[in-house]
Amino acid sequence: MIAQTFTFESSALNLMKEKERGVITQFRKNDENLLKKLIAIGIMPGLSISLEQKFPSYVVKINGTRIALDKSIAKAIYVRKTK
Repeated sequence: MIAQTFTFESSALNLMKEKERGVITQFRKNDENLLKKLIAIGIMPGLSISLEQKFPSYVVKINGTRIALDKSIAKAIYVRKTK
């Protein structure tokens, strides 16, 4: 018998390093307006995301589109890193 373990660890987008990639797993805010805004600009769980820069604002790339986010929004987006 082969025992295998899997981890699906995710962390907030603001903790990622520049140029890292991942898949959005969930949003960690109970602010319904913020959640609607994220979905309206195309940020949804299941999408691939890469962090382009962290300063002066967080810039992410999703489906070929670059989007600037402030730190509070970056903290609300949880990502499972990929290679």
